[in-house]
Amino acid sequence: MVRFPHPHQDPAALQEALVAAGVVGLWTYEAWPDRLDLSASLAHRLGLDPATSARGMPLNALLTSVHMADRVRVENEIHAALLRGGRLEVGFRTVAGNCWLALRGRFDRDGDAHRPRGRGIALDKTEDGSGPVGQHTVNRIAEHAIAMRELVSALRRPALTKLLDGLMIEIGFELARHLRDAPDTSRH
Repeated sequence: MVRFPHPHQDPAALQEALVAAGVVGLWTYEAWPDRLDLSASLAHRLGLDPATSARGMPLNALLTSVHMADRVRVENEIHAALLRGGRLEVGFRTVAGNCWLALRGRFDRDGDAHRPRGRGIALDKTEDGSGPVGQHTVNRIAEHAIAMRELVSALRRPALTKLLDGLMIEIGFELARHLRDAPDTSRH
């Protein structure tokens, strides 16, 4: 039987395990008074000032660090979790576009519908080839293949059209693999 150290007995072991699992920081949010607190490591990853984030900031500060293409979806997911309470899991690119993060956590109503509170972790999904980065790459490849197919149709070259059709089928299989392997909350 494997025995794990109790976190109070070995906090360094717990920290190492969290880092190995891809955890890059912690977040808490109180809807009223619109106060978001981020750990220094998460604030840094988002390009926000750690000192400011430790004092609390509005949710909009987080949203401005989310890549424009993902911002509306992330805002909608957060607000939906605030309204219903319960679990939140949403992935996004940072503004620089070089980092994929996933916020995971839970919103509790605390008996007061106007004061939901949330807390959770942020995971770095950048190097997860089956996650959002890989799916985003395959989506971009599909978009380019579709554009190429339209251009080749105008040339009326059946051999070239046939090659592109085969490529598009393979891209479709890759997209299906990413959709099959992705959790429901990260499909977009």
